[in-house]
Amino acid sequence: MTTMELEMSEPKTQYELSSVTISEDAASVKALLAKHNAQVLNERPMTKVQLAYKIAKQGYGFMGTVEFLADASSVAALRADLESDADVIRAIVVKKEESKRDGERGTKEEAKGPTGPQKLRNMLGSMLTNEALEKKIEEILQ
Repeated sequence: MTTMELEMSEPKTQYELSSVTISEDAASVKALLAKHNAQVLNERPMTKVQLAYKIAKQGYGFMGTVEFLADASSVAALRADLESDADVIRAIVVKKEESKRDGERGTKEEAKGPTGPQKLRNMLGSMLTNEALEKKIEEILQ
């Protein structure tokens, strides 16, 4: 089998890698992605962040995010390589879920029900008048 046939045989899944590194350039992270045959889709620039607590005697790090396509089998090896890389302080790889269209899930307004004047009308329509309330109380007491 050629490499083209191998690539087509295994479906690639979209993942997102967020990492905190010691150096500002993400060369080590990019090298690991290339090593595991990941196809980079989107990359956000590295930004300097102050860590909530020191990790490996580091108070600051550079955080960046990369979206990529890769085989599910190579992601476990990528995670292991990220943990063993000296430049990477912390890293997490998550599988990106496909977002459903609004028609399939429904909108937030539909889930909440009626709001505003319609909700008030519904509440008032179901309320009893004082006369009807007194009548119900008399029926219950008898």
